[in-house]
Amino acid sequence: MGWTGLSLVDLWSIRLNPAGIAGLEVPTAGLSYQRHFLSEDLAHQGIAVALPLGNGTLGIGVDRFGYSLYNETRSSLTYAMRFGDGLRAAVQLDHLGVRLGENYGSSGTLVAELGVQAAITEALWIGAHIYNPTRSSLLKQDDGAVPIDEEVPTLIRAGFTYLFSPKLLMNLEVEKDIDRPESVRFGIEYNPTKVLYLRTGISTEPSQSHFGVGFRLDRLDIDMAVAVRSQLGTTPIINLNYRFK
Repeated sequence: MGWTGLSLVDLWSIRLNPAGIAGLEVPTAGLSYQRHFLSEDLAHQGIAVALPLGNGTLGIGVDRFGYSLYNETRSSLTYAMRFGDGLRAAVQLDHLGVRLGENYGSSGTLVAELGVQAAITEALWIGAHIYNPTRSSLLKQDDGAVPIDEEVPTLIRAGFTYLFSPKLLMNLEVEKDIDRPESVRFGIEYNPTKVLYLRTGISTEPSQSHFGVGFRLDRLDIDMAVAVRSQLGTTPIINLNYRFK
C-alpha cells in the first residue's frame, strides 16, 4: 500500500510506527523477505515477534540487508501501550550496524523511535512517528580500517487511515527526512472475502507504484507485494505471519 501503515495495527508496525503493535491481541511472529530490483545483493530479510502483556505489548525485530562485501543490520526492542480504545503509544530502541567485507571495518550506533496512534472517530485514525530524534551517527572507527562516519537519517512521519466500510480502507501519509524533500504515500486495501485482501498504492521521492495481495488462513497470514520503480525495476516482497492462541 505505498509503504503506508502509520495508523494500522500490524506486526510489521515495528518497521514503520511501533505504536501499531499495541493493538495486537495474541502473540504473533513473522518472517519477511524482499529483493530490491531483483538483485540478490540487495536482499532484505527480517523477523519480528510481538507479545501482548495486558495493556502493553513487547516487540522484538531483526533485519539484515546486503551481501558479503556490504551489509546493514538492525535489532529492535519495542514497548507499546494501549490507553483505552482510542490511543496507542510506543517507544523503540534500535541497534544499527554496518559492516564492510574483507576487513574494511564496521560501525554501529543506537537509535530511538517514538510513535503514537489516536482515534478521531470510529472511521478515522491518525498516526505519527519520529525516527532518530537524537540525530545519532554511525561511529567512526580508528583501528586502521576504512572509516565509517555517517549520520543516520532523522525521519518525521504523519498520516491517517479512513475506513469507508469494514471491507475498504485508505491511507494517506507524508514522510519528511529533515535533510531531503518530503515523500507522499497513498494506499488502499479492499477485503472482498474473509480470506482475500487486495492492495495498491503509490509513493513519491522516489516515485513507485505498489501492488499486493494477502491471504488470511486461520492463524496464518500470507502477504505478497511488488513495488515498481520505472528506472530500476521491481522489488518483490513476501511476509508470513503466524498468530498464536
